[in-house]
Amino acid sequence: MRNRRSPEDEWKRLKPDAEHALQMLLSEIPDHANPQSLFEAYAYAKNIAARAMQSRMLGDLPAENREFKLLHAKINQEMYSRYKNAVPASFLRTPYSGKTHEYLFSLLQKNLAQPVQAAMLRIVTADNVHTERRARELRELGLDVHWYDIEEISVYELRSLDIDFGMIPAIIRNNVRKSKSMPKDQKQLILRNAGIPEI
Repeated sequence: MRNRRSPEDEWKRLKPDAEHALQMLLSEIPDHANPQSLFEAYAYAKNIAARAMQSRMLGDLPAENREFKLLHAKINQEMYSRYKNAVPASFLRTPYSGKTHEYLFSLLQKNLAQPVQAAMLRIVTADNVHTERRARELRELGLDVHWYDIEEISVYELRSLDIDFGMIPAIIRNNVRKSKSMPKDQKQLILRNAGIPEI
């Protein structure tokens, strides 16, 4: 299996193609005779530039964010401490531990207590559809993430690295609800015995 390129190597590989694509787009803009050529040049430039910029941004972030993993470990530890005798172990797991959430956390952490444009978050994930929902999911872990507008521009801000452990019952409730192998009445019983509201 071939090793995946580092973000730095990927940036070096994509940079000339991105430059060429953007130059092609610029050359098409003054020519209104064939709009289809303009649209195609834009679609190509947008794709290659997005991949190049993502690589460049990832090169400025840690390959593995230890703080992100530590926060997950703290949540897991607290979850087990509170509910290990009331909830099956399969439901005592912390969600949102994948690379996408880690990238988002890393970017917000790098700009701790400062607003980060949603557009920047979309660059680091290379996803224009789900990125903002995934950023908000970090708050479901109990992280101090806020989102608001500045002059009609959406921004996200990680205000501290403190964890609100009060979110743990909601995490467990969601884990239980997502189970497809367990009947509804059994799910309700687990939550009731753990003292977790079903709402």
